[in-house]
Amino acid sequence: MSFEKSRCNFIKKSRLKGEQIMLDGAINSISGGDFQKMLWINACPQIDSVEPLTKEISVSGKAMIEAVFIDSENKVCTAETSLPFLTKFINENVNPTTKINLNATISDINFEESNSRVSSIINFDVDITSVNELELLNGGDENICLKEDEIVSQKLLKDDCITFNEEQKVTITESFDRIISVCTDVVIKDITCNANFFIVQGELLTKIFYVICGETERIISVSAVESFKREIEVGSLSENSSVEIEINVKKENLKFEQENIENGSNVIITVPLDLCFKAYEEIKIACASDLFSLKNNLEIVSNDYERTKIVSAMYFESKIEGSISLSEKEPRIDKLLGVSKGIIKPTNQYIKDGEIVLEGIVSVNVVYLNDETQTINCVKKDLPYIISEKTEVEASFNICARLVLCDVDVIARRGRELFLDAKIKASVRFFGALKGTLITDAIMGEPLPMKEEAIEIYFGKTGDKMWDIAKELRTRPEVIVEQNPEINSPLSENCNIIIYHQKNVNPTSILLAKKNIEY
Repeated sequence: MSFEKSRCNFIKKSRLKGEQIMLDGAINSISGGDFQKMLWINACPQIDSVEPLTKEISVSGKAMIEAVFIDSENKVCTAETSLPFLTKFINENVNPTTKINLNATISDINFEESNSRVSSIINFDVDITSVNELELLNGGDENICLKEDEIVSQKLLKDDCITFNEEQKVTITESFDRIISVCTDVVIKDITCNANFFIVQGELLTKIFYVICGETERIISVSAVESFKREIEVGSLSENSSVEIEINVKKENLKFEQENIENGSNVIITVPLDLCFKAYEEIKIACASDLFSLKNNLEIVSNDYERTKIVSAMYFESKIEGSISLSEKEPRIDKLLGVSKGIIKPTNQYIKDGEIVLEGIVSVNVVYLNDETQTINCVKKDLPYIISEKTEVEASFNICARLVLCDVDVIARRGRELFLDAKIKASVRFFGALKGTLITDAIMGEPLPMKEEAIEIYFGKTGDKMWDIAKELRTRPEVIVEQNPEINSPLSENCNIIIYHQKNVNPTSILLAKKNIEY
């Protein structure tokens, strides 16, 4: 007796424990003589390389730092620096063939005025993808009765990164002195798979800060949203494929040009985007779900497996708002001079009662003038948020959320109260584990005793299935159907099933019966 076997692949994704690193460095372009007060700091992590090794992941990159401050002449200035890093994440399941998804965000940033040093905390969300191969049994010789099923096998079609530029034009409809900062974020809104290519659609979210001179310089900002669409070729991709994407702005290569127009300017921004993707295909293959031998005892060998179900990413946006009060030690607000881009700090994410819930803190810097002291003040304030959206994804699935803060606005009330409203745009992908068991082999045992009787009667009970009856009788299901054409499966009532072991069976009728039988 012999068996037919094949091999199938399963994609397995795992979410690693969150990691973070702290960076510290000097902003060299800020000297003690030029510096008077720090207003805020923008920070953007940039990943340069991710390398899987044996039991560890090596990551290198930099935090791009942009400081907005008041100099000794009371002018608003900017300075830039980068804090390089090289770090490793240890995990027993990583090897050189492991595929990595890595998302980096700034969770906190601080400035030490005494030595012009900046410290930043970068959070890393990491999930790893491996391809596991498993052997399965899917056929046998003429003495084997085999019940077939289908199982989903998975194939990693392509794992790649591409860099491309998108251009955005933002119009400022008033005269101003100078641009001090251009900040651009990106969010994915939709991914559509087609034959041999997929289409990714998203938004560029840009905020430009500029200065209007006067007795006291004011920092004004203008926001703009620009949609983009990119077609990416992947051989063997189909409409039923799935694609995961991580996308980031390469801050160090962002450029802008200013062209003057009547009563304002057009700012032309070249935004370099780094897009990494993984494309998967699901394939259904036949395998044995049960089997028995007509002539021998069989010991069935099975193996548990786990594969990852990847759910299409979802996009949604939500408005957040709330009041924040100044402390008694902070001077009252008499005139708002500017509001920073803001930092979003996720703290929790989960699925409950059919909704995905994202929790965190929004942190903004507010610059204002106090008339009594005639000083420019800057306060950093935090506002907790909870946003949610309906979803059909199971609560046990992993959540990978990319959040972008935009349209931040602050209104001062009664000199000591700040009302903040903003919008959060979320692009969320999900994956979860599906577990099962496969028959991978069968070991032949002792021969079964020969049946001496010519007729055998089986006392069938309501609900019995034909496969179980055949397995009990060590007879092909087709033979039972051929010799008992009046029965159906499962049995609708108690009945006697008669098997004639010496009767010749018409092969054609057996084939027809097999097509219509429900095992």
